[in-house]
Amino acid sequence: MGTFVAEPKGQSALFEVRSIAAEIVARHHQHRCEVLLLEETRADHIQATALSVPEGTRIFHSLMVHYENEVPVQIEDRCVNAAVVPDYLHQDYTATTPHDYLSLIAPLTEGEHIVEAVQATAEECALLHIHAHDPCLLIRRRTVDNPHRLPRAPAVPR
Repeated sequence: MGTFVAEPKGQSALFEVRSIAAEIVARHHQHRCEVLLLEETRADHIQATALSVPEGTRIFHSLMVHYENEVPVQIEDRCVNAAVVPDYLHQDYTATTPHDYLSLIAPLTEGEHIVEAVQATAEECALLHIHAHDPCLLIRRRTVDNPHRLPRAPAVPR
């Protein structure tokens, strides 16, 4: 009888944030990225909230489709704070991924991930070559590099 002290429990991440290209290459498959949009814009209400910046702040927005062996597997729709990553628009995202570039410039220190089963929009179905009722995951990622917030890809993997 008496009081017992429990052994300290180790902590580990539930999952590791890796580049989609690294995931695909690890399976010995070929990765390709098609850049659909790469623009400078002003943050609307939703983007400003996600980035923790005032509405109207200068941001960069990218939209890409990642392919595994020529099959579309992920839509990457990303907004980043232009003040934190001023050269974001000048990268060749057919040669590197936004994840890899941002990991070099502003390594993440913490993150929040929300995973939901969703019905893809008509546009997403067309981009992923799937049917309206095919299963789809939406991963909303918000990551932080200290002290600036860099939301990462809301991704729609197939």
